[in-house]
Amino acid sequence: MKLFLNYSIDCETPPNTKYTEWTERTEFLGGPVSWEFAEASTRGFVELMREIGMGDGTTLFVYPDVAQHQNHLYRELANKGVEIALHLNGMRYSKLKGKKAKWLGAMSNQEQKEAISMGKKDLEDVIGRPCLGYRACYGSANNDTFPICEELGFEWASNSSGRCRFETYANWSGSWAYPHYASRKSKLIPGDMDLFEIPITRGLHTFFEDDPHKPFDLRVETPPSVLGPNREILRKILEENIIEMYLREVPIRTIVGASHNTNPYGDRSSYQSCNLKYMLTHTRDLAKEHGLDFVPASFTQMKAEADRVDSY
Repeated sequence: MKLFLNYSIDCETPPNTKYTEWTERTEFLGGPVSWEFAEASTRGFVELMREIGMGDGTTLFVYPDVAQHQNHLYRELANKGVEIALHLNGMRYSKLKGKKAKWLGAMSNQEQKEAISMGKKDLEDVIGRPCLGYRACYGSANNDTFPICEELGFEWASNSSGRCRFETYANWSGSWAYPHYASRKSKLIPGDMDLFEIPITRGLHTFFEDDPHKPFDLRVETPPSVLGPNREILRKILEENIIEMYLREVPIRTIVGASHNTNPYGDRSSYQSCNLKYMLTHTRDLAKEHGLDFVPASFTQMKAEADRVDSY
């Protein structure tokens, strides 16, 4: 049995740009401090992943405006084989202004279809190849999202399992936490679509400040003072999920970490870079301890494996 590992970053816009000027007062909208920092972060991340042997498990989820603005960067990385997928925020997309600017989960079927379709085309125009994957920013989605993605030609998605934030129209409460073909009826359960959902890994019994509404995930910006000197919290999240996937007999077993283009990955001594290295080490060690073959992989590779083994 294989244990697939992927780490991705969401590539978002800095504040106060021509793409965001009408939404600066909107809550929940973060991002890198500048375009220069964003590029350095993204390049540093890709380089670090290759250095630590995870080049095959590297993915970038990119806002369409970011791709358009930094087209040289994302075209270059796509040509080097880095997997690039769409990341979309309906409140922060230059083609959605005024009344059209909404959280994706609050949109009608047609509104959401139009927004995702435009974002997909913008990204494809930059990378020069089909965009096969999708992640909703802040997890903002509804039960139309997966059918729309399949209709538009996406093959897979990767969202925030279990997230519940009504203020961003993100309700994944009780969602199936492991890879599965999506349902046309509910985004929370497996179904019989061709679209394959590969959720982000989160703590099952590991919570921040012991609050069950705040499960830990694998984002690298969590300080070592919280994770422990040897990042024991990361290891705990990884192992409880490996055990749970064994108990549930999950056909495609994955560890999926995610962060943002807001971290100084170019500085190998930064705690964010060190957290990423610890996560890789813990995952490799745990895969061996549990008799699993450790495989860094793109989401496209995981989808192909799901098709091959006839996963649920």
